[in-house]
Amino acid sequence: MTARRKTFLGVAAMVMALGGCALASEPPAPEVGAQGSATPAAATPAAESALHDLLPERIRSAGVIRVASNIPYPPWEMYTTAGGQQPTGIDYDLSQALAAKLGVKASFDQTAFDSMIPAVMAGKADIVMAGIFDTPKRRESLSFVDYAKDGYSLLVAKGNPLGMKDVTDLSGKTVAVQSSTSEEAAIGKLSKRFESQGKEGVTALAFPGDSEAFLAIKSGKAVARVQATSAAAYAAKTFENGNAFELVDAPSITEEFGGGMEGIGVPKSDTELLTALQKALQALMDDGTYLKILSKYGVENIALTKAEINQGTD
Repeated sequence: MTARRKTFLGVAAMVMALGGCALASEPPAPEVGAQGSATPAAATPAAESALHDLLPERIRSAGVIRVASNIPYPPWEMYTTAGGQQPTGIDYDLSQALAAKLGVKASFDQTAFDSMIPAVMAGKADIVMAGIFDTPKRRESLSFVDYAKDGYSLLVAKGNPLGMKDVTDLSGKTVAVQSSTSEEAAIGKLSKRFESQGKEGVTALAFPGDSEAFLAIKSGKAVARVQATSAAAYAAKTFENGNAFELVDAPSITEEFGGGMEGIGVPKSDTELLTALQKALQALMDDGTYLKILSKYGVENIALTKAEINQGTD
C-alpha cells in the first residue's frame, strides 16, 4: 500500500485472554487533533440543497442518518485511542462527509457484525458502513452504493515462518476469521474442495472481532487471517510498528474469497435514501473529498471514480 501516514498517536495496547496468550496491539489510529477528534481528511463539504431534498422526509426531519458499523476494523473503522469513544477511519470520515453534503448529521453506532443488517431492517439504523462486500446474498435485504473495490490477502506472522505463498498453502492449516463473514463461509467451501481432492481440509477459527483474530496469529493458534487486502495491509503496516505481521498477496487468494465491491448498505425499499447517497458520494468523488479520505489511510488504490449501485459479484 502507498502513501502511509508517517506519524501516529501511538500503538494502542490491548490485553486479551485467549488461552493464555501474550499481549497484542491494535493498529494505531491516525493523528489526533488538539481537541481530541480525528484529524480531518479534508474541509467539511458544503451542503447542497438539491441533494438534501432527495432525502426521505423522516431523515430530513430528524436531521440525522444513523450508521451501523462494527468497530474496530481498521482502517475502515476504529477508535482514536485505546478504550476511547471517538471513532475514526474510512467509513467514519466518509459518513460525516456524506452527511455534510446532504445537509444533515451522521451518528456512527457500534453494532455487532452479525447484527448490523438486522438493525437496519428493523429500523434501528438507516444504513450500514463497515467495509462490507456487496454480494448477491446481502442484496436479498439491502441495496448497495459501491464505494471501493478490494481484494483478499492472507495476514501471517512477520517473516512468514511457514513460507505461505497462495491459497493452496492453507491445506491442513487453522485460519482465523471473523464470525458471520463471507470469508468464514468461503473457508468451509475451500476445505471441502481440498478434502474431495484427497488433501487435508482447512480449520476456521472464528472470532467476533479482528483483535481476537490477530491475537490468534500471534499466539500460534492460527497460521493466518483471511481478510480484505485493505485491512490486512493496514494491520501489517501498523501493528507493533510493522513488526508483528506481513501480507501474503496472490491472485489465487482473491479468486478464492471473492474480493470485489464494498458498499454502503441501504434497505432495498428505501430508494430515496439510496439515490441521495449515490448522488452525494458522486459529488464527493468529483470535488476530491472522497480520494482525500482514502489517501489519509493509504488505500487510494481501492478508489472508484463513479458511484454505482449493486455492482458487486459473489
